[in-house]
Amino acid sequence: MFFSQIAKTTAAAAAGLAMAGTLAVAPASAGPQVVGFGQTQRVDMPDGGIDYTVRSLLPSGHNDGIWFSDVTARSVKGSPTPNIADFNARAVNSSTFAVMKGDQPDGLPHGPIAQGQQINGRLYFDVRGGTAPDSVVYRDAGGHDRVVWKH
Repeated sequence: MFFSQIAKTTAAAAAGLAMAGTLAVAPASAGPQVVGFGQTQRVDMPDGGIDYTVRSLLPSGHNDGIWFSDVTARSVKGSPTPNIADFNARAVNSSTFAVMKGDQPDGLPHGPIAQGQQINGRLYFDVRGGTAPDSVVYRDAGGHDRVVWKH
C-alpha cells in the first residue's frame, strides 16, 4: 500500500510538471498590431520608444513605380533613432517591398529624436513591376511584424 501511495503521488506530480511545461512554452505574443492609416502605434526599442503615425501609402504620380508614405515619429522614451530600414510596403498577395535608402530631401530623418520631440517625413518604396501595396509594415530586427498600417 505504501508503494501505491508513492506511485499516485509521483504520477500527480509528473502530471503537474507536464502541465506547467505546456503552459511555459505558450507563445508570448499574438502577432502584429493591425491599425488603419493615420493611427499611432508605439514601438519600444533598447534606446527608447517611438510613437509612429503612418498617414498614407500612395504612388508617387510619376509612373515610376515609386510609392511613398507620410510618417511622423515622436520620441516617448529616451532619445531613440528611427530605424527606417525596418519599414516595408506590402501587397495583398504578400509581396513585400523594402524601403528605399538614400537621403531624399523630404525623407524621414535618420537620427536621434530627443524625448518629447517629433520628426516628419516620407518613406519611399520601390514597387516597380510588383503588385500595388495596400499596407506599411514595421518589422523588428528578428523579422517579426510588429505593426501593420492598412487602408
